[in-house]
Amino acid sequence: MRFSFLIVFLIISTSAKPQVSNIDSIYGNIKRVREKVFDISDKDNPRQIEIDEYSDSMVLIPNDLNLNIYDILFSGSNIGYENYERIYNENGDILKNTWFVKKDEFYESTTYKYDKKNRVIRKIDSTNNYVSIKNHYYEDFDEFTNENIISLSFDSDYFNHTIKQYKDNKVIRVKLIDEFGNITEYINNYNQNGKLKSITIKNPETWRKNEEGDWSYGVHDSIPNVFKSRINEYDEKNRILKSFEYNYSIKNNYKAPILLHQVLYNYENNKTTVKEIYESGMISSNTYIYDNQNRIIKYFCCSDTISDSNLIREYSYKNGKIVSGKLITKDNGKIEIQKIDFKYKYDDKNNWIEIIKLVDGKERFKRIREIEYY
Repeated sequence: MRFSFLIVFLIISTSAKPQVSNIDSIYGNIKRVREKVFDISDKDNPRQIEIDEYSDSMVLIPNDLNLNIYDILFSGSNIGYENYERIYNENGDILKNTWFVKKDEFYESTTYKYDKKNRVIRKIDSTNNYVSIKNHYYEDFDEFTNENIISLSFDSDYFNHTIKQYKDNKVIRVKLIDEFGNITEYINNYNQNGKLKSITIKNPETWRKNEEGDWSYGVHDSIPNVFKSRINEYDEKNRILKSFEYNYSIKNNYKAPILLHQVLYNYENNKTTVKEIYESGMISSNTYIYDNQNRIIKYFCCSDTISDSNLIREYSYKNGKIVSGKLITKDNGKIEIQKIDFKYKYDDKNNWIEIIKLVDGKERFKRIREIEYY
């Protein structure tokens, strides 16, 4: 099964997590999926979780059907909001996503149309209040492909034109054209192993002080800002070692781009540490420890050492699935330990159709998934 998603420009992830699909693959030629989440703390009165309870954490239309078992909303004591239906064609491409809210009322839908190469040629987003359309047009030239994306909204004057150029299936250049004709350009540079080395931005908008002495952002003249917004470094195994992000800042009165964010990676046997350093001076560290199958068995943050970390998660596996875990949180010297367990039900394709989460031995939540196949 193949899931196709187009992005405006390539961004290197700052996560060291392995692919979730290694843990939670879905099998078969899928036609339809319908998923919901229930609170079953009261066995006599189970209730469907509503969007209001998790509005801050709700993410519409997840990238695929794989459940992110390493996410705190799954492996922690709570659970994420899920109430959607997804339709696929026989090639495994998404035809339609529909999200629901209270009492399964319609919230938002996205439909997709593809060309003969399974590339998205139309995407329509709609709610009860608006409809927006993105049309994709492709031109193929040997190893190069140009893609023009026209975005329109029917309830406003919104218009956007994006031009993307690919070489060997990698985005090498992106131009964003707004309704005023201003062009912002991103140029991606890759190393000889195909990993993103840097992103250069040509931005027509600049910062200027107005007569009142306040800073304003916009197009002030015909000379754009040109600078590298991201620089990545890799080791001899082509693993990312360092990632630096640059932009203009009031710290130096927007005179030149400065380093705003850096991510440093350290690989040591079965342990990977990801340290993030921000312009403000704040430092955050995330450490992942793996078993011999490259599965996370322990995670802690936000310090270099587990003894100083305020969040620790542990995972245990059976038959390729996470079956239990431990969530340890520290707050002002107080330590709370919660044991998390999972019970699964499967269909005849070996896909899970029900997951029950237990917290400290008590059944708390249930995810159910209806799957139809071609």
